[in-house]
Amino acid sequence: MERATISRQQQTQRAFLGAALMDPARAREYIIKLVPGMFDEGVSRTVFSAVQQLTMAGEPVDVITVINRASADEIRPAVVAMAETCPSVSNIGSYAAQILEDYRYSLLQGDLMKCMAKDAMDSDCVCRQLRRTLAVQDAIRSTQTDSTARDFDAVLDSALARLDEPDDSLKLGWPELDRYGVFGRQRVCVVAGRPGCGKTDFSLNLAARLSKRYKVYYLTLEETAEALMDRILSKVSRIDSGKLTNKSLAPREREIINNAAARLRQHHNMMLDADSNLTIDGLEAKLMQYKPDIAFIDHIGLLSPTDPRQTEYQRVSEITRRLKVAAMKMGIVVVELCQINRAGVKGNEGRFCNLEDLRGSGTIEQDANSAIFVENRRTEDSTELRGEDAYQDTAVMYAKNREGPTGVVSMRWQPQYHQWQPTPKEEYEEIDQMNWPQ
Repeated sequence: MERATISRQQQTQRAFLGAALMDPARAREYIIKLVPGMFDEGVSRTVFSAVQQLTMAGEPVDVITVINRASADEIRPAVVAMAETCPSVSNIGSYAAQILEDYRYSLLQGDLMKCMAKDAMDSDCVCRQLRRTLAVQDAIRSTQTDSTARDFDAVLDSALARLDEPDDSLKLGWPELDRYGVFGRQRVCVVAGRPGCGKTDFSLNLAARLSKRYKVYYLTLEETAEALMDRILSKVSRIDSGKLTNKSLAPREREIINNAAARLRQHHNMMLDADSNLTIDGLEAKLMQYKPDIAFIDHIGLLSPTDPRQTEYQRVSEITRRLKVAAMKMGIVVVELCQINRAGVKGNEGRFCNLEDLRGSGTIEQDANSAIFVENRRTEDSTELRGEDAYQDTAVMYAKNREGPTGVVSMRWQPQYHQWQPTPKEEYEEIDQMNWPQ
């Protein structure tokens, strides 16, 4: 019975409030732009006022905190109903826009009624009232305008001006990979593959090469910083990593390691972090502190939740969205190492996994500008490799690239040295003017 008496405007307001209670993080940008006067007197206005106060204070927003802030137990049934019957959280922007439109229309209607009232005012008064009405409407509109929305010609002029600016994307010095241009600033790149396919070695090689010119932050959530350094020492010295792990170095090999370490001490562009309890809040703080050009997160599935009540989908969605925002705001590149779903590990017999195999949340692919898949390691090729001439033929696939081409690059992987490099070509001579030891 009550549902039949609710107007369309009231339904929209309750849908918005329900969405705000269900997903306050997504609702925040709309909550801070609206005002209580835009909601009908009574429950809707009381609930919105409580939600807005909690949001502004940085406090949690849920059914209980809203009821407590409103100091009105009688609104409990309505608040619970809002949270339970919200049509769609994803439409909260549309609900907010309709509330604003309804509010503006009601103001216009009231002002026009004043102007049209017989003998209420003369022509000059009507004109003044109309000017005030327009001023109020312009003021409301200006407070709601999205600062990221620009006129077509303004964007065109900006795009043309950018053509004359120098290229500030990060370069590896490997033309085969650089042609894809995935390390542009303000972008997120996913690196994924089956367990044991070498994605950490591949990413560490990318980080090492980029650190010749750029400031690199490498976060490992699976091993210690010393274990990462062992990989780097093995790569630089060309000494089998097993000997470093087992501490079975011959005197000559230890001398080679010491010489490599002496050269590496002059290298200050890479920060290694092994904080296994890091949350996305802590990661954002570290990115602000170290201000890298590029950050590697190995891997995002191991970041601790900010809220233990979150589902796995909610946790990963929050991480990918906030890393995307951090990359854009800070003008950096974020590389997210990702695991593959179990179905992709067990059932995918193809050469590469694909975007649907990414583990945790569809937002990993949605929020990424690009995605690189390391070739699945074939079982018959999993024999232990020894010596400088031993390597495994493999490849990486650029499966997604919003700003450039997609394709496959043939690579060679020497797991005994944690070394990756493009497959040599007769007509290709690597351009490497930096000083990172090989």
